[in-house]
Amino acid sequence: MNYTIHNLTELPDALLPRLAEIHMGDRGLLSKLGYPFVLRYFEAAHKDPRVIGVYVQDNDSSDVIGYGIASPEPESLTSQLTTDKGWFIKQIVKLLFTRPLVFVQLTISSITIKGQMNQTDSIECVYFSVDPNFRGQKIGRTIQKALMDGARKAGYKRMFASIETWNKASLSATLSNGFTIAKTFREGQYHRHRMESKL
Repeated sequence: MNYTIHNLTELPDALLPRLAEIHMGDRGLLSKLGYPFVLRYFEAAHKDPRVIGVYVQDNDSSDVIGYGIASPEPESLTSQLTTDKGWFIKQIVKLLFTRPLVFVQLTISSITIKGQMNQTDSIECVYFSVDPNFRGQKIGRTIQKALMDGARKAGYKRMFASIETWNKASLSATLSNGFTIAKTFREGQYHRHRMESKL
């Protein structure tokens, strides 16, 4: 597999929908909120100068096949979803009527995320994912390593991540990159490992 890892700042805005498309294959809360939320999230991450981000491009086809995002304040990315109040209220009302359990989980997760990052020298590996057609080639592991390298260069001393206990591929990649499980916890319907690594 021949691919190149680029800094997220180099990604043209026109390719943000491709990141959102890849993320929709994830089974986490953001993808359950729906594509409009996912795209809006990636637009916010792309603009945030504090975000350490990378994307992976297949050298043969030039297709974007994966990405990774880390942030010192993950809750600030999710809070940007509410910037356009009209849009946000419309999406939440739709969510309440079509997927009420997802709305409940959103409320629980919004409360939980506020207490996770309180160290000024730390950064959260928020998401990393690879197109399903390219999984099993250790690309996810390489993406996360690139995030760690970028965070180290930016002066961060530790990286955290929350990985669902069922997600064996992400768990394996994260452990192989030197993370350890600090604790296992419940966040509504999610059962997660809280992981950390020195940089």
